[in-house]
Amino acid sequence: MVDIGKLNKRITFLRPVQARDSLGQDRLSYEPHVTVWATVKPYKSNDRSLMGKKSPEVSHKFYVRYRRDLAADMRITYRGRDFAIIGEPVDIDERHELLEIQAEALV
Repeated sequence: MVDIGKLNKRITFLRPVQARDSLGQDRLSYEPHVTVWATVKPYKSNDRSLMGKKSPEVSHKFYVRYRRDLAADMRITYRGRDFAIIGEPVDIDERHELLEIQAEALV
C-alpha cells in the first residue's frame, strides 16, 4: 500500500524531443511531460568499474505512483536541478502501485 502522505515533493518528468536547428542538424532537447507528487531520497552510491567502464553514480531515488508513461530516456526536474534516469523505473513488488526511479544529478 502506498503511503500518499510521503509523496510530498513535486517533480517534473521531461521527455526527449528531436528537433532540427537552423543549420539542419538534429538537436536533442527535453520538454515537460508530466508533473507528479513524489518522495525524494538523496542517495549516494559508489562509482563502480564494470569491465573497465565507470557506471553512473546514483545520487537520488524518486518514488512516484505507478505510471506506464515513464521511461529511462527521460529526465527529472526537482527544485531547479535536472537528473538523468538510470535504468528503467522499477515497479515495487510488481503491484502497480509505486515506482522507484534511480537518477544521477546532472552538472
